Amino acid sequence: MHDWTLVSMILDWEESSFLIKFLNNKSCSVDIICQGIKFINIPKWDKWGESISVNTFNLKDDTTFKKLEIEMQSGDVITIIANDIVMPK
Repeated sequence: MHDWTLVSMILDWEESSFLIKFLNNKSCSVDIICQGIKFINIPKWDKWGESISVNTFNLKDDTTFKKLEIEMQSGDVITIIANDIVMPK
């Protein structure tokens, strides 16, 4: 997932869902689907410089919620906490 390109993020407030669209290393469209959204943080400080590429993904799954952290190559960390997060295979 390193070097994937972040394309867009779509929040459906009524459905409590969040869709994150990427292009993978082969330029194929790949989605992460988050259901039952509890928290979203999307900073855009670009402290390492501007970038639309992913550095790392970290998914934590406890008994209640899933937490996804996406560190961008800009240094920003996007954080999502939800009931369910479906990662691409």
